[in-house]
Amino acid sequence: MTHFGANSDPTLPSPPDEAFALCLRLCHQRAESWVDGRHAIKGALKDEASVYDLRCETVVHFQDPFDFIYIYLPHSALRGVATELDASRIQFDIATGTSIRDPVLVHLGKCLLPALEKPDEANELFVGYVAMALNTHFLREYTSILPADRARRSGLTAWQLRIAKEMIRAHLDGDVSLARIASACGISAAHFARAFKVSTGTPPHRWLLDQRIEESKRLLIGSTLPLTEIAVKCGFADQSHFTRAFSARTGTTPGRWRMVRKT
Repeated sequence: MTHFGANSDPTLPSPPDEAFALCLRLCHQRAESWVDGRHAIKGALKDEASVYDLRCETVVHFQDPFDFIYIYLPHSALRGVATELDASRIQFDIATGTSIRDPVLVHLGKCLLPALEKPDEANELFVGYVAMALNTHFLREYTSILPADRARRSGLTAWQLRIAKEMIRAHLDGDVSLARIASACGISAAHFARAFKVSTGTPPHRWLLDQRIEESKRLLIGSTLPLTEIAVKCGFADQSHFTRAFSARTGTTPGRWRMVRKT
């Protein structure tokens, strides 16, 4: 969320919700906040985050232009992750309005910026994986849970892995969510993301990119299709997106790679 104009009026009171909100500041910005009618201290530093318990009524008055990432963390999603960690109890007891400096949170939040700035190049697997990591990190660091009784390190079964790979290959554009693949495998999204990495050595969104690149190589060698058509067939937003991803993975552009292989 970005605003570079004059100082704005205070926000409307937030409606009650069983969720947390993380506001990661991308620039220095002063603001005042009131939680359930009481004035609350609010940080102003870049790369600092404020945590709000949305069960409380919150009003914010920005005194500077603002630029921040707003991350919504529903209690239901956090409880789902806690279940995957074998936690038998969870307490949402972080004080609302708390300001935190957390390099892991900053890194994960900024991983989403390219997807927000260029949504046509984003894919659901990547966004879902980062969201899962955010939920897990927040749960471990800022809530109270009982330690896990055991570590789940097993991968997917053979049939689960086959279904997952088939679904990812059938959606090279990334238009398939972790939840949908996990449901087809009969497990939760959090369990699937972890088990898929155990089975393949890579997270689902990176495996998807590998499949895009491999399919593009097949078409580069085995067809005379122009790069623009290959880009679309392999799930990239456009030729520019294809070239950037291919070059990052192989060290050369698709055109040069094709020319070398065909000589």
